[in-house]
Amino acid sequence: MNASLRSGRWRGVTYRLAAMVLSLLPLSAISDEQVTFCYVDWPPYTETLDGEVHGISASIIRRAAENIGRQISFVKREWDDCLERVKTGEFDAILDAAKRDAYLQGPTSINSYIDTFWVTNDSNINRYDQLKGGRVALVKGYNYDERLLEHLRNLEMKVVRGVDDLGIVRGLAAGQFDAAVADLAGTFYLVRKENLDIHPILPPFSEDRLFHSFYSGRPELQREFDRAFAQLLEQGFVDEVYEQYIGITFSSFNDRD
Repeated sequence: MNASLRSGRWRGVTYRLAAMVLSLLPLSAISDEQVTFCYVDWPPYTETLDGEVHGISASIIRRAAENIGRQISFVKREWDDCLERVKTGEFDAILDAAKRDAYLQGPTSINSYIDTFWVTNDSNINRYDQLKGGRVALVKGYNYDERLLEHLRNLEMKVVRGVDDLGIVRGLAAGQFDAAVADLAGTFYLVRKENLDIHPILPPFSEDRLFHSFYSGRPELQREFDRAFAQLLEQGFVDEVYEQYIGITFSSFNDRD
């Protein structure tokens, strides 16, 4: 056998071995592509400290990415800007969003927004119907439950939109509104952290499951991360992160049954 034939045969063997090795690796393990997640500060789920994002959601995403061999980055923007940039595919996903038709979500949810009315501690309001005709703060760009919005219309409340949860609860504490609708767990965290003189009207009004929502052109990426989130739920890692940040587990705080 001449040298050129031997060389061609070895090249063929080498190529077949390389293909075999690559076929055994998950696609994510052979990709150096960086996945970009857009977020807003929403402690305890996401919070920028010393230029880096921390919190429940950030911790879970980092572990999920590590488990599937993905490189990730976090980019902080205002909520509406996050939505638009993920919708156009400039960024790959947005953290903790209610379901929207323009994005890919679920089925795994590791967070929820518990719609809760908050009032100041010196307010005499302790029932929803006592808010009639007042001013209520919501966050611009949030996809609120239609039943909640209908309730506000029935109460003839004037809706004022703020940039984020922190802004509206600070405004409420400063007397700018009669009430604010904000997440139960997240606002409790803010109340303790900033010593805000506000409290919730209980029970909460409604609950919306939240999802890490992906650009519609990346279905494989969304499914890959969703499987990783489901595995972290099953393994108890999600419970560990929740307990670290708010003192109770996701399973006990967010009963899905």
